[in-house]
Order: sequence, then C-alpha cells, then structure tokens
Amino acid sequence: MGQAKRKREAGARISWCRTCTYCCVLPEIVALDKPMYRACGHLRDQGCGIFGEAARPATCMHYNCAYLAARLADAPDRNRIPHPLEAGAYFHRDPTEKAVVLFVDPARPSQWKPSAIPDLLRPVVTGGETLVIFDRGHQMTITSPAQFEAILARDFVAFAEGEGRKPDIASFAEWHPA
Repeated sequence: MGQAKRKREAGARISWCRTCTYCCVLPEIVALDKPMYRACGHLRDQGCGIFGEAARPATCMHYNCAYLAARLADAPDRNRIPHPLEAGAYFHRDPTEKAVVLFVDPARPSQWKPSAIPDLLRPVVTGGETLVIFDRGHQMTITSPAQFEAILARDFVAFAEGEGRKPDIASFAEWHPA
C-alpha cells in the first residue's frame, strides 16, 4: 500500500498538490489584484492561507489544474498527466477563453518539453483548439500543429529575447529583472 493510501485510510487530508504553488504564483488572479509572476499575498508555507475561508475568491475555489482535476475526478488519464513540479509546467482548460493554457516555470523553462505534456496537448492543436503558452513573460498563442512542433523544437523565448523583444507581461520584468 502506498503512503497516500495509508494516510487516507488513517483519515489524513491528502493533497495532490504536494508543495506546488504554481497556480498561486504564475497566473494573474484579478479577484485578488495579483499580477502574473507574483506570489499571492495569501500564500503561506503550506499553501493557501485562506483556503476554506469566505475570503477566498471563487476563482481560486473552483480552480484545478489538469493534474489535480484528473485526480479528483479519478479520470482514466490521471496517471499520464505529470505533476507540475516534475514537469516544470502546468496546464488547464480555460472555460472563459475557450482555450487550453500552459504556464511554464521560468526557472525550468524546457523541463516540460520531454515530459508527457506535449503528447497531452497535441490533440488540442490538431483538434483545432487554441493553446496559449505563458513562458518567461511571453505569451504565445498556438493555433496549428506546425506552430506547436516549432515551439517544441526551439526556445522561442530565447530567440525573441535575442532579437530584443521584451516580454509581453510587464509583471515578469518586475519579478525577474534582466
């Protein structure tokens, strides 16, 4: 029996997130006036400091990355989706934008490429959906399989910066000065 099963049987709360706080740092959270690439002011050592409180915005209460959502739903592909900390990125389906959004850890920008994430996202772009990638302050909108394969083959952020293109997200430059 695995450690998580033993804890669950003992009545302990199991957190699939472990120590991951990407969703509290990388995206913008309008309800909390939190810009991208800044830690949420409610983030504490063990995660969200307002988890389960009335002050926690609906945006946060209803959010699950693909990894967490698959586990909570006991989805058949749950073991294919790598943990965000292992992949250096996380993704989710954004119902508002009608797109799949991938956030890349700026400290480990190429770690997601050899993970299972590309295989999980290929059907998104081959199926005609939009994939939005946030990588080191740059936003890339991918609408075709050829664009996606090009992103996998090259470090477009390094290429863009080599051409002098600044990040699209101003808060990244404030968080990570050049």
